[in-house]
Amino acid sequence: MADERLRQTERWFYRRGLPFLAEDYRSSTAVWTRASPSLAVAFVVLVLLSAASFDDIAGAAAGVVLVMAVSLVAAVWNRRHGRPWRALPDRVTWPVLAGFVLVPGVVAFATTRAWLPTIETVLLAAFILVVVWALTRYAILALVGWAVRYTFRGVSDLYRLTTRALPLLLLFITFLFLNTEVWQVAGSLQSRHLWIVLGLFIAFGIVFILSRVPEEISLIEAATTRDQVVAASAGTPLADVVESLGGLDTPVGLGRRQRANIGLVMTVAQLVQVALFAVVVWAFLVTLGALAVTIDVQTIWMVGAAPVEVVWWWGDGIGVTRQLLRVSLFLAAFSAFYVTIYTAIDATYREQFYDRIRLDLERTLSVRRAYLALRRRP
Repeated sequence: MADERLRQTERWFYRRGLPFLAEDYRSSTAVWTRASPSLAVAFVVLVLLSAASFDDIAGAAAGVVLVMAVSLVAAVWNRRHGRPWRALPDRVTWPVLAGFVLVPGVVAFATTRAWLPTIETVLLAAFILVVVWALTRYAILALVGWAVRYTFRGVSDLYRLTTRALPLLLLFITFLFLNTEVWQVAGSLQSRHLWIVLGLFIAFGIVFILSRVPEEISLIEAATTRDQVVAASAGTPLADVVESLGGLDTPVGLGRRQRANIGLVMTVAQLVQVALFAVVVWAFLVTLGALAVTIDVQTIWMVGAAPVEVVWWWGDGIGVTRQLLRVSLFLAAFSAFYVTIYTAIDATYREQFYDRIRLDLERTLSVRRAYLALRRRP
């Protein structure tokens, strides 16, 4: 029963984007096992795609039979160990991972009798393995989901950020938006160049956010009393047993990886908030441009630059062009960069935003103290 509560608490940490707060967080028992369903689907797809060229019918059939054989072996293994046939493994070792990479390559070679598609298949499988490992180990998807929910729960902070930063910014952005030179520069950017510029805005914004994170982590209060730990555990898997645990008054230190994990949570939470702000600005500019800047005017502004490409036509010279989307995206990214700097230097916003997220993290660390106390109990 205690082991099940510990596993449930570790999943609770994971859903909040804090997997490193769990003890013995190892790739073989905690990362690859959680990623097993995704890897199983990817393995089947890779093998079937490798066999789908049908240059060799026998090779293609062998690929399909191989997938069925691997699935059957896994099901029989689970049943012989008293587990449901589709249960996830308790441990994933390197031979399994090697098979994930090499088996699709073998099928590709058996089907095509060529080395180039075989090497491409092996590299694709290895790339998928690395991406899945990174997403699972650092709980990226769970962290982003938590950050989005956290942002919408604190929608008043986003409203306060908008009302503080938007009025002056809106005047400046509107002036730039109705400027011919901005349209010629941003509207004529090729897609890859535009994304490079947006990447620069994002990179510098992350640098500004990261400059605040170490100081904010140092302010997290670790001196929590027993009663506070019990209160923090309400609504968690430890709620029923926390009062029977001992040692809840003793603070628990954080390791380097755990502090980095907390910093990642703070960074992603603010990035999501700034991204939502950028989406609001982008939608406003697209709407303003579609209604106020006719396609004829855009054509005049873009003389000597890229020709205007209409995406949606609403009639009477009103519509959405590719240049409008590019200019709006460029200015929305600029606005997000401005807001990132603003939030880094505005004391009132920092106090409101970081105080709320610190309280949430302090509660999580209190639950971790109870989690460690349960692990210590015989």
